[in-house]
Amino acid sequence: MKSMMKRFGIRFFMTAAFLFVLSFQSFAASGRIAFSDPSAQVGEEVSVTVKFSTTGGEALGNTDIMLSYDPEILEYINETENASGGAGAIRVWSAPTGASEATTILRFQALKAGTATISVTSWEAYDNNGQSLETVKEGSSAVTVSALATSSTDATLASMTISPGSLTPSFTPLTESYAVTVGLDTTQLTVSAVANNDKATVALEGGDDLQEGENTVICRVTAEDGTTVKEYTITVTRVEGGETAASEEGETGSETPEVLAELTVTARKIQIIDLPEGVEVPAGFRESSIAIGDTKVPGWTWAADESPRYCVFYGMNDNGEQNFYRYDLTEKTIQRYFEEDNAGVTSEEYETLADNYNSLVGDYQKVKILMFVFIGIAVILLVVLLISRRGAGRGENDRYQKYDREPAKSPERTSVSRSAGGRKLSKEERYMRGEEEEYEEEDADVDRETLEASPAATSAQTAAAAEDEEGGDDDFEFFDL
Repeated sequence: MKSMMKRFGIRFFMTAAFLFVLSFQSFAASGRIAFSDPSAQVGEEVSVTVKFSTTGGEALGNTDIMLSYDPEILEYINETENASGGAGAIRVWSAPTGASEATTILRFQALKAGTATISVTSWEAYDNNGQSLETVKEGSSAVTVSALATSSTDATLASMTISPGSLTPSFTPLTESYAVTVGLDTTQLTVSAVANNDKATVALEGGDDLQEGENTVICRVTAEDGTTVKEYTITVTRVEGGETAASEEGETGSETPEVLAELTVTARKIQIIDLPEGVEVPAGFRESSIAIGDTKVPGWTWAADESPRYCVFYGMNDNGEQNFYRYDLTEKTIQRYFEEDNAGVTSEEYETLADNYNSLVGDYQKVKILMFVFIGIAVILLVVLLISRRGAGRGENDRYQKYDREPAKSPERTSVSRSAGGRKLSKEERYMRGEEEEYEEEDADVDRETLEASPAATSAQTAAAAEDEEGGDDDFEFFDL
């Protein structure tokens, strides 16, 4: 009996515990995320309401939601105390307030026509007791952006090229169907398409994983109004020995350029406005009507160009700043215009400056050549002068060298030609001694030296010689007696 009662108590306790757990689970709250579906025109602001609530009216605790949106159609423009994001993603959170719902308003700028979807990518939510919500029903928002009345309906392409291969028939904006045959070694077709209207959008489908046989590539163009759509279809036939094989063989050996950096430009909205009073058009431009899509706007083109490649217009950006903008008519790109780009110089002035520069360069080359010629001539003359001076110095030394020699002296003759008393012997005395012929040459040399030394000595010597002759005669006559 006691054992039966014990077993009954255990079963009762287990049943009560199970019912308690079951009742606790039945009280777990569930929630719901709801959105509003607003609409707006291009350029306007649009607000989207996000509401997180419990389905049973329980107090809501902490919530955290991650949302995604189309950044090409919408631009998130407000940061609040419980929401932040951008570039296609927004985080929304809330704290316990004792209420059963939390509401957040998100503000966007409508960029272009179309339908943008805002959806939930992840969530985390609790009730007021800190218990995780059991289930949450996720909703989404569809934001419809309509085009302006002046929005273009042009959904055609200006150009479309493929690689590898070529389109058949050749591309024309009005032709929507094309074909191309490629080889089995081609698994991807690259399509380059440019819309005729710069505000239209181009989207591609297919072409990444080509299968053997026929493949379809679609180029879809959506006009500025967001509703006009045009599709260009390319049928790609992948077979052995297709056109691509020959094309790639011809490209063998070409080098792929090194990519230094990649630049992605974020589109900005520029509103074209009339030229304000007091603002002058940059020098060198002439007024012209510019076609932006299907709209004609006032602008200016470079006066010296017969076929303008770009134009200038006056516009205002998102920040309300007004300035001149330069628009590339071929690539459909836009950038701010700075007058220093041309500085008011016409093409004729450019040509004149170029001619003057070339003339100065030519004169400089001529002067440089003449300078080298003169330097060469001067060096040659200097070398010749040094050589001649050296030769002249050597000849002059040889010329005067003979005068530096001292005459040979004959001391013996001098001593013999004089008497013991030091007097010079006369001719008669030398004759008596038999030395007359031997000393004739010496007398002549001595007389010459004396004459050169002094005129007075020469006169005295002449007189002495006369006396010697007279005395010699007397002596000779006396000797005969």
